[in-house]
Amino acid sequence: MNWDSIREKVLEGKPVVLIDDRREFEADLVYPAEIASPEVVNFMLSMKGLLCFTMDMEVALSRGFFPLPSKEGETNFLIPVDYMENFTGITAEERALTAKKLAEALSVEHFRYPGHLHLLGGIGLNRRRGHTEGSLELMEILGFKRYALIVEILDETGNSHNREYTLRLAEENDLPVVNIDDVWKEFVRRKQLIRVYANARLPTRYGDFRIVSFDNELDFKEHVAIVKEPYREVPLVRIHSKCLTGDTLGSLKCDCWSQLTNALRMIAQEGGILLYMDQEGRGIGLKEKIKAYELQEDGLDTVEANEVLGYRADERTYEAAFQMLRALGVSRIRLITNNPRKAEALEELGMEVVGIVPAPGEVTEHNRLYLKVKAEKLGHRIPFEI
Repeated sequence: MNWDSIREKVLEGKPVVLIDDRREFEADLVYPAEIASPEVVNFMLSMKGLLCFTMDMEVALSRGFFPLPSKEGETNFLIPVDYMENFTGITAEERALTAKKLAEALSVEHFRYPGHLHLLGGIGLNRRRGHTEGSLELMEILGFKRYALIVEILDETGNSHNREYTLRLAEENDLPVVNIDDVWKEFVRRKQLIRVYANARLPTRYGDFRIVSFDNELDFKEHVAIVKEPYREVPLVRIHSKCLTGDTLGSLKCDCWSQLTNALRMIAQEGGILLYMDQEGRGIGLKEKIKAYELQEDGLDTVEANEVLGYRADERTYEAAFQMLRALGVSRIRLITNNPRKAEALEELGMEVVGIVPAPGEVTEHNRLYLKVKAEKLGHRIPFEI
């Protein structure tokens, strides 16, 4: 993503089309409030959606703006306002002025309310990956203050979520297009939200390690690192997803326990890091994993079971692993894995994967189909006969 070229477009008066297609397609126009002009505001109003001003919720509250009642998890609306000098507050010129004054960090005393510019409070992209939060991070990435004008794009019939219409609109008006996932990845690269909390000795049957816990403001889960020192400049690293049934109970339905123990033996001999990630059931959680087991007893494979439950084949992401490694001072690794997607995800974030080491596991009569599905449907490179 070329953020400099996007900034240049914005300075030419072109709002960014910020799209989110993780579930159903949604697109908003976003523009820095500090440079809002009547022309830009008028163009944004032509999108037919509700024109809003976004700011960080804690900043809004500190300046005296107050929230409207809303259900938990919904967008945080605050009282709509007009700048005091406005005549009515409704025109494009007046709303542009209100936006610019809000971006000057004026307190609520300088505004009339209720007014014509709706305020939205963002709670951080790490807590809610919505357009409100995305717009604020986008402004910071582009070098503007964390205040934005935002409006949802509606098509000719007044409906939202129209991908074809949105992309045609962007092309016809030479508007930059950004996916909220790109904003998220840049957010993860820029802001270190996982930090070492504690570090203690951990003697095991595989060798003496250190166990490291973290303050985690990224995904708020309790991941840990098992570290064997000293390790090389490019350490051996295993990213292992927690599996209660396999790792703890010795289930033969998967190869998790054997992969975990083999990785610990390899790291004990050479030095390195094992990240033990709270990502049960490829990210769907223990309860849903057991439901998937139940569906597998009816004839579905692991991928089909996840999809029947409404999940992707693999819900895991690796932003937390990336930040954990960075918190440990690591930027180049040799990765123990059979899953190329892990290496690709880390490299997208900026981790240099200089080599991939196969992760040996145990084949049993109970996990043979599971391993076959891993290879055929998920692209895992199984380093042994199935």
